[in-house]
Amino acid sequence: MIHKLLINIANLNWLSQAFSIFIAFIAPISSVIHVVIFLLIIDMITSIYYQMKLATKDVKGFWNLIIKAFRIVESGKLRKTLEKLFFYILILIVFFVFDIVILKVAPISSTSINTFSITNIAAVLIAIVEMTSIASNVSKITENPVFNTIVSVFKRKAKQKMEIDE
Repeated sequence: MIHKLLINIANLNWLSQAFSIFIAFIAPISSVIHVVIFLLIIDMITSIYYQMKLATKDVKGFWNLIIKAFRIVESGKLRKTLEKLFFYILILIVFFVFDIVILKVAPISSTSINTFSITNIAAVLIAIVEMTSIASNVSKITENPVFNTIVSVFKRKAKQKMEIDE
């Protein structure tokens, strides 16, 4: 089976071969990349929903409501989300290469869960930032401060942990 795969890759043009090698190289962190994409999409949806809720608060009439709601979705805001996505994935790949080449550690595996890996740290920090943003958006949407309270408790615990380690 691997022999057939290598023959198929050998028959591709050089650009497709390079892309195939790149995809095979970053395959171990594909689950992390999928989680980052998922979190960014959820953050974008909650942010757009909150902005639509704010913009349509005092609007009367169904069509006026629809028009006002869709004016919220701007290409500039979507471009920022795409930029975040691009740079999050880029930094994860750069850290993954650093872990593999310099530290000689295979991040995102069950055997390396207790070893130092910059890719793991970056993935956790990115996830925390996006989940905090999602929780903040949900608190604003529901007008219930429970999510902000959870985030503030988490921040307080993180600060306490940092002071202990220092």
